[in-house]
Amino acid sequence: MNRISLGLILICIIINTTLHAQELYIVSHAAANISKDRIELRNIAKSYDDLNAFHYDFQVNYGLLGNLTLYNGVTYTLNSSNQFLGNYNFDARYRFLDIDKPNYHWRFALQTGGTIPVNPKAIVSDEVEYELHPGHTISFYEFGGDITVPSIDFHTTDNYTIHNSVIATNLIKKFAITGEAAYNLNIAGGDFKFGNYFQGDLSMGLLILPKEYNSYDDVNLNLYSETKAYFFEKNKFLGDEISNSGGFRLDTYLGVQAIFLSSLMAELSYMIPLHSNEYVETEVEKRSGSLLLSLRYLFFF
Repeated sequence: MNRISLGLILICIIINTTLHAQELYIVSHAAANISKDRIELRNIAKSYDDLNAFHYDFQVNYGLLGNLTLYNGVTYTLNSSNQFLGNYNFDARYRFLDIDKPNYHWRFALQTGGTIPVNPKAIVSDEVEYELHPGHTISFYEFGGDITVPSIDFHTTDNYTIHNSVIATNLIKKFAITGEAAYNLNIAGGDFKFGNYFQGDLSMGLLILPKEYNSYDDVNLNLYSETKAYFFEKNKFLGDEISNSGGFRLDTYLGVQAIFLSSLMAELSYMIPLHSNEYVETEVEKRSGSLLLSLRYLFFF
């Protein structure tokens, strides 16, 4: 590869990261893609119970085409001999429309995928213990009317999930705003079915640094506000609805992201529960905040 070709590749990477870094949301999706033949390795640590418990997600994501990215992730814990908690997640994101102007663009994408339980624990008796996350085990008795929590609060169930969403992102100079609407369908592996749920996200990102781009080594610093709204349908046992399940939830995440050499990202985000009318256990004062730490590295295949 000659110097001119190498220089053009570096310029493309620099421009892509500098202009669009604020679209690389921490907990939300953007109508953007990983570059063709680029791989992203990402490890996420999520806290629960006021930092008393953690679980982890490891992802391997690949830019198959310029407008098609494949996402793969597994959930694991450093407790209990590093075992899986029980989820394999996969998605494909297809960017189907671009509208470009100087220092301004619109992106539109569709995303579809699923969650497959690994070593699932079925709900099959009058007494069952569930691990919501490492260090937090709950017990249900005569559970048909007790398990009111939605599937997103569990990290191992016997339900499969199919998710589909449409995403739109608008970038105006150093500010990006994204909206996503999703419907998630749960499929029971046994007698208990978690309710399907709608999800709506409104995310904003602002590029703080650099003020003026000088070199490939400049650090990018981004601030994010990511708000997520959920509406859960009622859980069911043997086809009968659990009356006190389902409802609405609203959370927001405030985060900061640093990007080094256009390839290494360090991220921190804090979730603040804003509202819930689901059930007593998830009143705002009962649901604690949650800290998320993430590292990701991108390289060309």
